[in-house]
Amino acid sequence: MERLKGKFRRILGVYRRSRLLAAIVDETRWAWRVWVAPQKEMDQAHLRRDWDFEKPLEQKWHLHVLAVLVAQLGEEDWGDTLEIGCSAGGFTTYLARRCRSIAAYDFSPIACGLTAERFAQYPNVRIGRLDLVKDDIPGQYDLVFAMDVMECIMTRRHRKLGAAAKLANALRSGGLLVYTDCRLPKAVRGRWWIWWLPQKADEWAPILTSTSGLRLVFQETYSPEGQSSPGYPEKIIALFRKEA
Repeated sequence: MERLKGKFRRILGVYRRSRLLAAIVDETRWAWRVWVAPQKEMDQAHLRRDWDFEKPLEQKWHLHVLAVLVAQLGEEDWGDTLEIGCSAGGFTTYLARRCRSIAAYDFSPIACGLTAERFAQYPNVRIGRLDLVKDDIPGQYDLVFAMDVMECIMTRRHRKLGAAAKLANALRSGGLLVYTDCRLPKAVRGRWWIWWLPQKADEWAPILTSTSGLRLVFQETYSPEGQSSPGYPEKIIALFRKEA
């Protein structure tokens, strides 16, 4: 028994020392929970505060996205806006100052409740629950955000294609889709031996690029310099214009 315990401690030590192995295990656990019970996992993630958008690194990321948009749209009114995956309303706060109206949706009722409480005094913000795979998006918009949310859709490819088409259909002619997602660590992207892991941005960016009616107008990889949080993932940001 002591020998077995010793082996277990050595294996655990290797896991703790290997950032890559730890990332693979953590991603596998997360993907499994989302696949089995997506709403429960999203609700629990908000209750656990897994995503703290008040952290300096997250605020830096949001400000970077806004700077990219200002370069495309200017500082003026951004019109009617749709936000898919509003979470607790961290990014919605920036949009409320710039957009004529905002429809903020999330899959999690917990997230919707947090956002509704935060924006109770904002007449231009409305909040609702939406399952992008199963539900239709009501209305059309000048600007659509799908930020760090598409990677949470664990389903078959044809349903992912359907979700991408819904985003395109939600845009008015000439409107802009803002897409961002994390990437897996470089050492494991596209590797056959982790076939079970979703490829996140490296899967979704090509799906959106191939979606009828969308034209890619901007794409970059974001990796903050001088980061104080080890393991902060690379992200892809891509902008798509709705063709007439």
